[in-house]
Amino acid sequence: MSSSKTTVEHVGEWKIEIRADSLEDLFAETARFVASAAGPAEGPFDEWEGVTVEARDKPALLVDWANELIGRSEVNERAYSEVRDFMIDVSSGTPVSDSRAAAQGDGLLTLTAQVRGQPVVSWESPLKAATYHGASVQRTGDDWRADILFDV
Repeated sequence: MSSSKTTVEHVGEWKIEIRADSLEDLFAETARFVASAAGPAEGPFDEWEGVTVEARDKPALLVDWANELIGRSEVNERAYSEVRDFMIDVSSGTPVSDSRAAAQGDGLLTLTAQVRGQPVVSWESPLKAATYHGASVQRTGDDWRADILFDV
């Protein structure tokens, strides 16, 4: 028998495009997406929880943020739809604002925020993980745009 190979298209992915007025809103909208995929949530919101994520650039930071929320949601059976005290710093300690947008590309980005969620009634999330493949975060005029691909 001779060697052969076959390419099979993988259908286990879900790509989303997010648009927002600010970088903070872009990350908050990602949290709301992950929360909405978890399943129906009801009841009182939990206490605020601190989150810290580090990455080499904004697309990797978005992927790591999404994965932190997916994991936290599964473990705690919560839909983390609320975000506050959001900040991204460069390793030098300089905040990354919409106007600066971490254009330097030097240094590690650190995201800190607080999240809180509601109990998930029945877990329905198809999300396994966000992937780095094709991940992007960019400023487009006055808006921010991101693409993120999830394994489902």
